[in-house]
Amino acid sequence: MPRAPRSPLAPRKRPRQARARATVEAILEATARILVRRGWAGTTTNHVAECAGVSVGTLYEYFPSKEALVHALVTRHLDEAEARLSALASGLATEPPSLEGLVRAIVATMLELHEAAPRLHRVLFDEVPHPPAIRARVRAIEEAQTDALAAVLPRLTEIEEPRVTAQVIVALLEALAHRWVLTPGADPLPRVRMQAELERLVLGYLAAS
Repeated sequence: MPRAPRSPLAPRKRPRQARARATVEAILEATARILVRRGWAGTTTNHVAECAGVSVGTLYEYFPSKEALVHALVTRHLDEAEARLSALASGLATEPPSLEGLVRAIVATMLELHEAAPRLHRVLFDEVPHPPAIRARVRAIEEAQTDALAAVLPRLTEIEEPRVTAQVIVALLEALAHRWVLTPGADPLPRVRMQAELERLVLGYLAAS
């Protein structure tokens, strides 16, 4: 059977020894710094290699292109988000808190995922053109959030259409958390205030539902 063609975004090789892993980590950290400094359009592999203190040839040993470098950063972010949201869903399913506690936990997690390195987040998700597989994965993560929330809501409050309500809440929090930290030139509300406002918004919606 012929081998499937390698994705142009896949790493060329996996670092196996500690020194190689440190080199790849330095390259990815340099990619993040250059993206924040120069934006997607202004970033080149030469800039990244110089910032990482490696040759362009060394960079190309692991990553075939600028797109592959950014793909690795986005994948890392989505891995972390998926793990955090999965852990939250498991905890809520095992021992649901009060309705207020549920909303507080969901809002806090969404804000935490967005406020980590907001300038890098802005470049990765507002400037970089992503392939269909990344967009599909983001949708799958949001669908998993919706399913988990829809499963626990009826245990805490009377609600006619749990999945529709959960879908609206997930979309609302994703949009507002994204805008909170990523809108250029904006003066965001302090974290504590934003948390309180989003909790009030979601609880008001649930009460009306």
